Amino acid sequence: MITLLAIGQYLILAVTDIFDKFLISNRRVRAASYTFFTVVSGSVILLAWPWLYSSLPVSAILWNIFSGAWFSMAAYVFYKALEGGEVSRVVPFVYGTVPIFDLLLGWAFGRSLLTTGELAAAALLIPGALLISYKPREFSGRHIGLKILAALLISSYNLLWHFSSQSGPVFNGLMWNRVGAAGVLVLLLIIPLYRKNIFDFKTIEKRGNTSFLFIFKQMLGGGAFVLVSYLYALGPVAIIDSLQGFRYVFLFLASLFLSRHYRHVMEEDADWHAARLKLAAIALIFAGTLILFIK
Repeated sequence: MITLLAIGQYLILAVTDIFDKFLISNRRVRAASYTFFTVVSGSVILLAWPWLYSSLPVSAILWNIFSGAWFSMAAYVFYKALEGGEVSRVVPFVYGTVPIFDLLLGWAFGRSLLTTGELAAAALLIPGALLISYKPREFSGRHIGLKILAALLISSYNLLWHFSSQSGPVFNGLMWNRVGAAGVLVLLLIIPLYRKNIFDFKTIEKRGNTSFLFIFKQMLGGGAFVLVSYLYALGPVAIIDSLQGFRYVFLFLASLFLSRHYRHVMEEDADWHAARLKLAAIALIFAGTLILFIK
């Protein structure tokens, strides 16, 4: 059951990835502003708190709030990377390397040495991530560094959430998590420069239509986030992350279709050479994640 739920939520996440890229790049919403409104509007789930509330130890509350604040930082770095690259390259790179950091962080915090299967998976995931990023004459070390940082922050957030959610009911912990995620961004509004960047809407195109698309994307993403948070609380983080391959395949097919038939919506490299490179990279990443899953 966990496997089917994980695959389903990854397909939903792939759709939200496409919306994210369209809104950030085509409608010119800045990454900082996009992170703020995505996270803060996502805190609407707090309306369900009266029916889910239960007391937690102070330490558990603080860990949940801290993990939420960490989520906001990870989200910003990811959207910044998405702003500067193709969604069918950025998402597989970032989330394809997340399991590697899951394993390394697990080892750093007391796990045994990596097994042969885990090393084999890393041997496929790392080349796959590099290949998916490769673009002749546009191989940016700075952008790769940004994507690696995003993967590290997301992996460490998953670990923080898995740890903090063990002290009580999952959804109650999630509420405190959302308080931390939105609260840190709201507190940052006291900084004038940050506040100016968040509420500068001059560059946004077709604001009314953009607002509708954003709300629709939030509904999809909110449902997927609640589901994945529940799954991370129930199952091993590395196993759930290992099913990300379904997300990459869907993204590859969707971006290829949109780039060839609706270039005003999404414009990516859609020639057969680029498609073959992407498909080969996704195959490596998919194989690496499956090794982690079936080991």
